[in-house]
Amino acid sequence: MEIAANNFLPGGTSYLRSLDGRIKTCVLLAAVVVVSVLIGWPLAAGALFTALGLMFTLRLPLKKVLLRMCVPFGVGWLVLVSLAFSTGHTVVATIGFCGFSLPLYLEGISLGFLIMLRILAAVSLAMLLSFSTPMIEILATLRLMRVPALILDLAEMIYRYALSLGEVGATMRKAQRARGGEGLPWHLQARDVGIVAGNLLVKSFDRSVRVYKAMLARGYDEEAMAQPYFNGPIPAKDIFCGVMAGVILAALLVTNFALAWKGWSLHWVL
Repeated sequence: MEIAANNFLPGGTSYLRSLDGRIKTCVLLAAVVVVSVLIGWPLAAGALFTALGLMFTLRLPLKKVLLRMCVPFGVGWLVLVSLAFSTGHTVVATIGFCGFSLPLYLEGISLGFLIMLRILAAVSLAMLLSFSTPMIEILATLRLMRVPALILDLAEMIYRYALSLGEVGATMRKAQRARGGEGLPWHLQARDVGIVAGNLLVKSFDRSVRVYKAMLARGYDEEAMAQPYFNGPIPAKDIFCGVMAGVILAALLVTNFALAWKGWSLHWVL
């Protein structure tokens, strides 16, 4: 059902969607690792815009993409602000607040901006993988890569029940609003949200226990070999695409290490 839904999404005929899941998973996960070690902001910015450009080919709803990017963007700004006021020795400005002065460091701004770009690029690549590849293909590829079965089973269960728990939480919140919870003061609404969250955690824990017992009753064994999902070989054109993507990532790494060897690291400033 998930694969069928993925194929009938807007832009479902995109080549990126039809690309073999094993190739996409290996390349994009490797790309996440590569962008996390880049030392120059132009390289990280290039990786970010490349990921966004590929995501644009999927014809995804803009609102959906922006909502997914809100959390990493907020984390990136938090890192940037914290490093700008705490790291470095070259003061570029001083901000006064209630009798206190906070120095703004050039090195902290450079490092924070670089880390923010790394975060956004890595999250964009992960989003690109999740939007273009069904989860069953991602997990099947990770099994081929000999990732521990227990980790994959946990990931599969989290993915399966996260949406159902979200629906239960939304239903509980609607029930509170239907009983007049919307017109309460903000501190009482915050209390109601906390009550919903607490009840949801209890319900999720109870469900996890029931599900695990049901799995044991059906002979679950984490050491058992799962049936292979991929039966056919990888198409030649997909292999070529994966090889070219690997060459690009390797060239990016070589460029990154060459710049590091020449001393061009955190000195790349705006």
